Amino acid sequence: MSIEPIALYPPHPSTVRAQATSLTYDKVNGRVAYAMGRSIFVRPVDPHSAVKSFQFSKHTAPTTVAAFAPNGNYIASGDESGHVKIWDTSVYGDKDVLKEAPLVKSDFPILSGAIKSIAWDADNSRVIAVGEGKEKFGHCFTWDSGNSIGEIQGHSDVINTVDIKAQRPYRAATAGNDKAVVFYTGPPFKFDKSIRDHHTNTVRAVKFSPDGKYLLSVGSDRLVVVYDGKTGEFVTKIENAHEGGIFGVWWFGDSKKFATCSADNSVKVWSVESWESTQTLKVGDAVTVENQLVGLVVTDKYIIALSLNGNLNYFDVDDGSLQVVQGHQSAITATLVVGHSLVTGGSDGSIYKWTIDGDSLKSVPQFVGGHSNYVVDLAYDKNLISVGWDDKLKVWDLDNGTSVSETVLVAQPKKLVKQNGSVSVLFENSLTDFTITESIQKGTDTVLKYDSSDVDVLAEKLLLTNLSDNKIESASLKFDVIRGSPSLVRVSPDEQYVALGDSTGKYIIYNADASIKTTRWTYHTSKIVDAKWSPDSQFLLSGGLDSNLLVYSIKRISKVVQAPLAHQSGISRVEWLHYDFEGSGHGVVASTGFDGAVKVWKVDLSVFK
Repeated sequence: MSIEPIALYPPHPSTVRAQATSLTYDKVNGRVAYAMGRSIFVRPVDPHSAVKSFQFSKHTAPTTVAAFAPNGNYIASGDESGHVKIWDTSVYGDKDVLKEAPLVKSDFPILSGAIKSIAWDADNSRVIAVGEGKEKFGHCFTWDSGNSIGEIQGHSDVINTVDIKAQRPYRAATAGNDKAVVFYTGPPFKFDKSIRDHHTNTVRAVKFSPDGKYLLSVGSDRLVVVYDGKTGEFVTKIENAHEGGIFGVWWFGDSKKFATCSADNSVKVWSVESWESTQTLKVGDAVTVENQLVGLVVTDKYIIALSLNGNLNYFDVDDGSLQVVQGHQSAITATLVVGHSLVTGGSDGSIYKWTIDGDSLKSVPQFVGGHSNYVVDLAYDKNLISVGWDDKLKVWDLDNGTSVSETVLVAQPKKLVKQNGSVSVLFENSLTDFTITESIQKGTDTVLKYDSSDVDVLAEKLLLTNLSDNKIESASLKFDVIRGSPSLVRVSPDEQYVALGDSTGKYIIYNADASIKTTRWTYHTSKIVDAKWSPDSQFLLSGGLDSNLLVYSIKRISKVVQAPLAHQSGISRVEWLHYDFEGSGHGVVASTGFDGAVKVWKVDLSVFK
């Protein structure tokens, strides 16, 4: 391969949909997995681990839940269309090289609505999936053939959660919006009893203890209810276990303790011997909506709790110390390389700084700040400059992650560009100049006679895309009209070439005098979203909505290298991290996607020599 993957840095779980907040844990290999967008992401338990994360992206609908098989070899994942896919998690070969995308072993349409919870039996052969439906709210089946092994009955509303006891004789439990906990015997699994006397609100989670002795249920009524794991008989309950609704429960491996997480921003550890809390772990001093804890797993080293804002909170099992790992929770919409850092901005307004570490990135980014909405573009001039859909221009101290100054813009920005010691903000049909020193001073407003989407600088003159006439506008040069609608314009570092990309996936490369260098770069099949020239102006790195990552060469115009389907749902931004054409003959590039992921790739440029 001329472009091969080096590393994936996954987004954090989306908490927009309640069913997408569950985490799953692979004890055998030390990994956690979760749903995000149309993908399932698998990452090491230790956030600083060198073990590589990977992505499963073969769902066609937004994913909702994932569950590891007990042996860690397979994951069952569900989506909003009611499909469950079973796939192989062993994607890395010798030398930690990605050998292939995860292989789908089975794919079954289970329900008519979203899958909300999945459980495996201890034999790694039977699966129960539950959620929303019309004729039924759950189904039991064998993972390889899809044969039915029982019926999920006893509920009158959506089922939120399911679990299977790890010892024979097997037992299963489900619970949901109808406030009922239903107990099953099997396999084949069949209804045993419905328990409706305890919960007074939605039940969020059920969990059998590892030794099978107990079953727990927790819910929005702040109750923890304890049942006999073999018979389903009521044992006891803990009232007002938290000061908010309880979203998750997970057992410690020795079955002597369990943990719960709640909307009151806390995790509590409970003793089975006394059924009392022995430890309370808080996220922040004040109770806030963004710190509500909506997902939970207990690993050998950490209690990992997911906040509503997407933060992963790692509590040390031994001393309770907290490490908060932040990250993007939505599409990445802006990138910039500043020194030894990659800065990324997201559609949720967040801005992060990643440290470039050799041919990859350090796995935990630093939160810089953000906008209240979509980050449109980033620039750097002594400080980081950003514009967003909150109609603001902001200046940040990138080293300290603090805001320096900000100003309100007249409209929604399209692009930022540096020019002659100032920055210009492009709007749909106007430009505004700003000078940034200790504060932000507004300069000249320029009204355009056309709509524009992108801007760059050539010989201290602005080049703007003209969406009305399909061409580049320049004060000193005349560019020809093109067939497609222009999507971006990029001037090479040596100012010898101008790349104009369009909505059909084609490039026209101009010389500095506006004469055409080539029209043969036509390998994208849909809109070109972003492109960056190499430092020596010899190569153009390109990403598009077709999800293809391409590298074109000025000297060998007819040759191109590519990584097809680099990101699910399309590439949003591309950057050069390292470049050594004359020496090692390779480069390292980063791409970001509408899937929220950051990916790093090694490009073999020697094929162009």
